[in-house]
Amino acid sequence: MHPRFLLLALFISLPVLAAPAHVHGEAKLEIVVEGETLVIHLDSPLANLLGFEHAPRTPAEQQAVKAMAATLRQAGRLFVLDAAADCAAPSVELASPVLDGKATADGHLDLEADFRWQCHHLPALRGIETRLFAAFPRLKRIGVDFAGPAGQQAGRLTPEVTRFAW
Repeated sequence: MHPRFLLLALFISLPVLAAPAHVHGEAKLEIVVEGETLVIHLDSPLANLLGFEHAPRTPAEQQAVKAMAATLRQAGRLFVLDAAADCAAPSVELASPVLDGKATADGHLDLEADFRWQCHHLPALRGIETRLFAAFPRLKRIGVDFAGPAGQQAGRLTPEVTRFAW
């Protein structure tokens, strides 16, 4: 099976957290470790990241969208990985209607981000620390679903508990 399909199969088989899909202050991380690849998928209401979740209406809101995207593209600053895993700089893909100009004036809009690292010693990676709470202070809780060689687990991160270990 192609590795990309294996990752998708792992995501599909992850347990579903009890929290509703769109809750202000809450986001979701799905973490998959497979072979030499670490993938982190972030799903968050834009209100957590921008303070609003509609199409940008003012120059200040347009600037906020640009700043949010720039911050998220610096994944190496948002996620701290164990140095022993020897991971290369991550690739980042962002998806949201506010990024491509397709947002409607009103709505409860979200952002999805995919962060992918290639690591030379991935078994040395035993967890991640996130700095998402510092970067986006409106974020209060992050539900985590994890799938890796040793199985699956779930957890919750808060501004006080920023490390998820496996």
